[in-house]
Amino acid sequence: MNRRRLIIPESTTAYHLICRTACQAYLFGDQEKEVFVRLLLQQARFAGIEILSYCIMSNHVHLLVRISPIESLPDRELLHRYRSYYGAEKVPQSTYSVEELQTLLRIGGPDAEVARRRVLARMGDLSAFMRELKQRFTIWYNHKHDNQGTIWASRYKSLIVENASESLAKVAAYIDLNPIRAEMVDDPKDYRWCGYAAAMAGRKAQKDAIIKLFSEEDTFSQAIANYRLILFGKGYISKGSATKDQGSISPAALEKVIADKGHVSTHELLRMRVRYFADGTAIGSKVFVEDIVHRNRAAFGLKRKKTSTALPPQIWGDLHVLRDLKRDVYTQPRTE
Repeated sequence: MNRRRLIIPESTTAYHLICRTACQAYLFGDQEKEVFVRLLLQQARFAGIEILSYCIMSNHVHLLVRISPIESLPDRELLHRYRSYYGAEKVPQSTYSVEELQTLLRIGGPDAEVARRRVLARMGDLSAFMRELKQRFTIWYNHKHDNQGTIWASRYKSLIVENASESLAKVAAYIDLNPIRAEMVDDPKDYRWCGYAAAMAGRKAQKDAIIKLFSEEDTFSQAIANYRLILFGKGYISKGSATKDQGSISPAALEKVIADKGHVSTHELLRMRVRYFADGTAIGSKVFVEDIVHRNRAAFGLKRKKTSTALPPQIWGDLHVLRDLKRDVYTQPRTE
């Protein structure tokens, strides 16, 4: 049964988004990943949405975004975003051409106000952002591969993330470690279709995003060093350790270590498929998660009493999750 997607449109909110291909098909090769990243960043610039992290895998996509509501923009900025968004592409018949929008804004009046509202409705909005991004990539993919129909599973997952450094940095690390878990690379900096690798390569937008993950830091070098510690744990994890550890420790064994209060590094735990980061509905401090429940009480039922569940404090600090997933903390292999 599909869960109701929770969106908070009235304030700045961060989300971890997961979008999968239809039937889990491996549709993303190198070129597809490159095009998706290009469209992602273009869509984000148009919509005024921050991309804090991303990872484009062969059959699914992870995004960490931060969205602020946009009520108005100066006409100059509105037209600049619109022109940059479409560039030389053919504008769909359902909307204005660049020249039409420019003329309407210059003349003013009721028609100009209608045009402003229509364009602004596509900005600062999670649903519009995901809808247009998926549609634009589908059009490119179908044209490239002579394909028809949708390439995406019907729904995307969204997890509300507390807009705080501790929560954002750890969710970003979970995203950037996807190619490590899939044994595609030994170091996330070598997987060019993730936010961390883009930052290490010098892409300005992702360098700025790394700094934003650590609001107390004022330089990229400091922020990226701290982030690498989160990715790799205390000290550098060698190739041999990464290879040996991949899949060698069972979920049950890790649960026992945690129950015994043994030390488990953030890197090692993030390399597992921790369900909290995909299915928890909201993650952050106890106060943040409880506030989400209280402000959206109708979405959870009047009989619900428990509003948050603490993650193991020795690993996750003060992080809490809305949905109680303690029975299956880790994704286990399916057996037929």
